[in-house]
Amino acid sequence: MTEINAATAQLYPNSWAFVKAFDVLFGFLGCAPSIDIFLHFFEVKRQRNNLWVTLSNVPGRVLLAPFQSSFTGWKGRFFKICCSDLMPSALDGFPLYWVRETRALKSKPFKKLSPNDQVVCRILAEAGSFDSATLISLEFNAGILEKYICTSGYLRNFCFLPSLGLYVI
Repeated sequence: MTEINAATAQLYPNSWAFVKAFDVLFGFLGCAPSIDIFLHFFEVKRQRNNLWVTLSNVPGRVLLAPFQSSFTGWKGRFFKICCSDLMPSALDGFPLYWVRETRALKSKPFKKLSPNDQVVCRILAEAGSFDSATLISLEFNAGILEKYICTSGYLRNFCFLPSLGLYVI
């Protein structure tokens, strides 16, 4: 959120879901989410008034399916973002105040990624698309989350050993 200079409350609902699902996916993989990898799969777009921010999949690089196909009437409602006891540091690093000058960011080309990020992007690209709603709903159910991720397309050929930082075919 710091990179795009926006508070979490300035994100459209599906955009917030993309950020959260990306975090859940990388938590399962045992590595910190990378802004470069995120920006390889997503573009950041400012809306007309420059207050709202939307994230969209880069065409041909769909990592996460939207949480819901359509949200209506949500802008006029107040909502509160808070951390649960299960993850008290969930909002660390997120600005909690609204900013006027958000940044629009284009996707990060594969060639501009670090060698390690290129490997991760290749694996994720081959895995296909994950459903944001499913990832988020399984965040605290490690067994079912592992079955969901590891039975998704290409990833079923990999055994993840996150504590050792290894991916084995």
